[in-house]
Amino acid sequence: MEIDDWRKRIDDLNGELIALLNRRAVFAAEIGKIKKAKGLPVFDAGREESVLARVAEMAESAGGPLSPESVSNIFRSIMEETRKVEE
Repeated sequence: MEIDDWRKRIDDLNGELIALLNRRAVFAAEIGKIKKAKGLPVFDAGREESVLARVAEMAESAGGPLSPESVSNIFRSIMEETRKVEE
């Protein structure tokens, strides 16, 4: 396979990732509405640490080229950006 073929595959995956991230953001917005109605803060440090631990474990089990630390960093960024739609 040539480099352009691999790049096309990455471009296709990027589209899928964007769709999934937007779906996740819609869910987060709904959670934000519930939090607001219940007077809860948007940021929940315990929940975020739990998510980060879980995705790190998933990365470890997956055995891919991304380390658990890398996956945790990616999800930390995802959660930071998603909090913006919860507000």
